[in-house]
Amino acid sequence: MDAVATASPNIYTLDLVSFGRGVLDRGLVFPDARVGNISVPVDTFEILRIDDSIVHKSAGDIKVVDRSHLHPGQVVGSASDVGGQIGIITDVTTVLDLVDFDKSGMATKVIKGVSPSSLWRVRRLSLGDFVVSGPWLGRVVEVSIDVDVMFDDGAVCRVTDAESKTLTRVGDAMDGNHMYRQQENSRFYPGLRVSAPDPCSLFKATLWLNGYWNPNRIVGTIIKVKTSTALVYWIASMHCGTDKGLIDASAPPAYQNADDLTFFSAASHCCWGVADACFFREPSSTKIDDANGDAACAHDQDAGGKEEEGEDVIGDECEAPTAHVLPSTKEMDVRFYQKQLRKVFFEGHRRARRPQVRRHAEVKFPMVVARTHTSVDVLWQDGTRQHGRRSTTVIPFGIVNEHEFFPGEQVVDAAGDQSGMASTIVNNHIVDDGTRSTKRVGVVRSMHSKDQTVRVSWFKAAVCPDEAREVECDDMVSTYDLKRDSGHSAYYGDIVIRLLPSRSPNDSTAPLRGNTDLSWVGRVIDIPSGYVQVKWGDGNISMVLPNEILVVREEYYMDLWTEMGHWVEDDGVDDAPEEPGAANMDDGLRNPANDSDVEGDNEPAKSTSLLGFAFQSLLQLTGDLVARGKGYLVNRLPIPSSSPSRELSTATKDDSIGAAAMETSNAAVARNVVELNGDGHDFAEGTKDAYGTSCCNKSLGFPRFDVLQIAPPDHHYLDTTDEGGSRGKNWAKTVQKEWKILENDLPEIIYVRAFEDRMDLLRLVMVGASGTPYSHGLFFFDLQLPPSYPAAPPQVYYHSFGLRLNPNLYESGTVCLSLLGTFDGEGTELWSPATSSLLQVVVSIHGLVLNAQPYYNEAGYETLVGKPEGHRNALPYSENAYLLTLRTMLHLLRRPPRGFEKFVKEHFHCRGRFVLRQCNMWLQGYVVGDAHATESSSEQPCSAGLRLALANVVPSLIAAFTEIGAEGCD
Repeated sequence: MDAVATASPNIYTLDLVSFGRGVLDRGLVFPDARVGNISVPVDTFEILRIDDSIVHKSAGDIKVVDRSHLHPGQVVGSASDVGGQIGIITDVTTVLDLVDFDKSGMATKVIKGVSPSSLWRVRRLSLGDFVVSGPWLGRVVEVSIDVDVMFDDGAVCRVTDAESKTLTRVGDAMDGNHMYRQQENSRFYPGLRVSAPDPCSLFKATLWLNGYWNPNRIVGTIIKVKTSTALVYWIASMHCGTDKGLIDASAPPAYQNADDLTFFSAASHCCWGVADACFFREPSSTKIDDANGDAACAHDQDAGGKEEEGEDVIGDECEAPTAHVLPSTKEMDVRFYQKQLRKVFFEGHRRARRPQVRRHAEVKFPMVVARTHTSVDVLWQDGTRQHGRRSTTVIPFGIVNEHEFFPGEQVVDAAGDQSGMASTIVNNHIVDDGTRSTKRVGVVRSMHSKDQTVRVSWFKAAVCPDEAREVECDDMVSTYDLKRDSGHSAYYGDIVIRLLPSRSPNDSTAPLRGNTDLSWVGRVIDIPSGYVQVKWGDGNISMVLPNEILVVREEYYMDLWTEMGHWVEDDGVDDAPEEPGAANMDDGLRNPANDSDVEGDNEPAKSTSLLGFAFQSLLQLTGDLVARGKGYLVNRLPIPSSSPSRELSTATKDDSIGAAAMETSNAAVARNVVELNGDGHDFAEGTKDAYGTSCCNKSLGFPRFDVLQIAPPDHHYLDTTDEGGSRGKNWAKTVQKEWKILENDLPEIIYVRAFEDRMDLLRLVMVGASGTPYSHGLFFFDLQLPPSYPAAPPQVYYHSFGLRLNPNLYESGTVCLSLLGTFDGEGTELWSPATSSLLQVVVSIHGLVLNAQPYYNEAGYETLVGKPEGHRNALPYSENAYLLTLRTMLHLLRRPPRGFEKFVKEHFHCRGRFVLRQCNMWLQGYVVGDAHATESSSEQPCSAGLRLALANVVPSLIAAFTEIGAEGCD
């Protein structure tokens, strides 16, 4: 859930807010559509009121009174401690206050504390609802309703698929001052007066149920709304599971009669809110699908709330609702309303011999939600639980990093000696060698968010997958050494299914579509140790093992709607190009700390004082850290408010200036980027003198730019054929000019190789700048110049070894950058044939991608700079990027890219001792100075989790550096 204004971080979309005591002085928050630039801080919000009208209020005039949009499985933080630990909502209770309006718009009846499970909406299906048809589970992505309209003379017509027609509400302002929530509600409901811009053409084509078309009939009253058909995206079945191929081959038709669908659950983001129109269910109705799913938006809560005598229609404070039976007076109110029918008068349209008599038709009018009361149960990261907490005391936490864990989650040890499938990595593709080893699997008991440590109960090795796992031991582990167990991912609020024996489609015993068998689909309500507790659709609750169920992932219904076929409008968004082998890259990746050719079974017998000191530090400090369980996040400086552009700007250049001017401009670009990175806030280094800058700057005898005769066989684009036609006559000249610029202006920390036999290919390596998580690391890229260059930007591939150490550098090798056309941008952020160059690409990657605070490279995250949410996520991201940089070093030492074998060896021969010294400083818990840090932030060491993770990777680094005879290690 997004915060709707940067100036008011504790106000979120769909919050219920008040700005007075009247029934119309409440509403749901929406972003102010009048504000064109959403990144500009605003204090004004659009408020949807009970009568569907829109008002605009400033942040200082409104008060949050409820958050009914919270749902099980949602991550939340404490409103009073935004930077503290976070938790998972395990249950939600919502009760409603309903109001009835007369024709003049006055509230005539109020019923408080009504359970949503006793109601159904005017439109019986909401968008995103989970529905069942026989053995199939699907999502509703489109709904059609039929509307019966009665005219003043008693004639009645039926407008099919009314929401796609030009039928309009009489009296609605046309300036956008009215709206409704499309996912949950319909524009039309009984009692509404409607017409059309061209009523003759609309009503003439309708089905007339009483009377006939007459051009004088232009305004009528809706007397009935019926959900007729639904477009369903099928996602699972009791026989096929969630296999998309099998589902697509055998699923029912997408268009379904709404009466043939059985409701199971609403989408997690479907909630009850102010202005929702609804009816009470019939008391005798017990079929789940009678309500067609509208009760689901209450998150399966069946209890009502307490009516407070003497309270206004809307009170001042939102009290946590309690579950209990409706009072007798409330039952009488409900029964009275269920039997109450409004009289809609009309003049008979048929010609009669006797005088015309004024008649009436009885129509059931809906009530409207005037207020919601929501409480939540929360499971916090430290293992504590809170029940019945008021919804306004927690806030949605929308951005959660991969190193946040919660009690009950099953995890695997990503740093243990047994690292899953033994494999090798070739050009970022994981190649299985067929040897499977056992992973340690455990369950999270608690997490210390500031320490980045997790208490895990490790299971004994399972003899049979159908048996419950027994706990072997408890351990304190770094968050960076854990991954979620993808095979056991069921968690609070998840939709799950259990597979039943498959049957032939022609089997007479197979379930028929439209039945109400919901015993195979359910929702997770608890995660006891090693088990999953599920409430099934038939109301039963049972305990199952994780391998007995399949989790059905919930996607946004509009994404499913877009995917359904060519008849659906394209959303206009192109996916970023994906390189081969991108899928499942992490799952098969070995921990480089366990590679046999990096750290073998036989360690070098000869060890230096540095080696012995490091091992002693590791053994002693790791034990101390686990015992103490204390640590603090590494110091971080806030980025200045006027942060630099995400892309490197280029100065405009007249074509007549010539190559010399172009080279000068590019040299300035290179210097600016290097200076920008060099002046960044130190991540892991103390004073630069401590790392021997003389060694870092020492020439390795490796030219920064050179042209080789033959392109290396492992170049990513070697087999890529020209797809843009023949090159222009000036193409070679343009490439040679680029070579000259690179030769003259490359920074000292970037090395490029071009090739005579393939002028379209280049390979480059850059050294991570000091003061960043990438310090001393090497990062390799392959480039290809298209035939249309420089009209089109170069293609760039990153040698990731399956590691994601930066938001812009994908495991697949894709480099996400506006300059390359792989990310949105505007102006100077985009490639310009007249001003852009290869040098600009190279220094942009080094200076703007491999920077000191890479977390904020993620699209949209720049708005989190200086906020508790950003600080909470940025530091763990940098620590993990540092660890992945160390693992990348091991991969490079094991398999350096062709043509750079000597460079890699000599680089780490020189810098290996500084890499280890930096690791040792963290392991010792030294406070690292920073000339730019504030007095308080400069006194913060790294997290205990980073030190625990270093204890696993440093031994392999020591062995690898010793093997190549690194300085200080021989």
